[in-house]
Amino acid sequence: MYTVQPEFLYIKMREQGFLEGNKDFAMFPEPYEWMVSQMKKHIVFSNMKNYPIWLWRRKPNRNEKALAPKGKRWVILKLDIAEDEILWSSFDEWHTILNNSPIVYDENEWNDFKRKGFPKEEVIKTWERLFDHQWLANRPSDWIGDYKEHWLQGVTSRITMEQIKKVSRFLGKG
Repeated sequence: MYTVQPEFLYIKMREQGFLEGNKDFAMFPEPYEWMVSQMKKHIVFSNMKNYPIWLWRRKPNRNEKALAPKGKRWVILKLDIAEDEILWSSFDEWHTILNNSPIVYDENEWNDFKRKGFPKEEVIKTWERLFDHQWLANRPSDWIGDYKEHWLQGVTSRITMEQIKKVSRFLGKG
């Protein structure tokens, strides 16, 4: 698995021996808080004093334009982290949560939520489907499209220097 980080955080990581997520850099505080609560629930040894560190199962392409701001120095870290220290989720459906929408099975369920006015508590209850990859993959493709298993993202609470297997530096393409 991999993580993509600004080079200055990698330098800090080398100095202190580890990297932890930081609440100050959370782009979406409420959804991140929800993800922290899920990590506490699903990862046995989760040390959740801090925010999650985001991981990719697939190797990121350093030439992707949305990967890092143009001209900024970043790194791709290839990692060896035990699976029981990672909570894997759907990249696509994470954006459903960022939009405060329900994760639904089909158009009928969406219309039910719409009819009820998208009650927040019921919407949030659907978010745990984010981690049920079999359920996500079995939804009707004519409604939601094909499930992209290669687009799994993960979260972990901490990365140590010992877990880094390779460092690739790059300049963001913007």
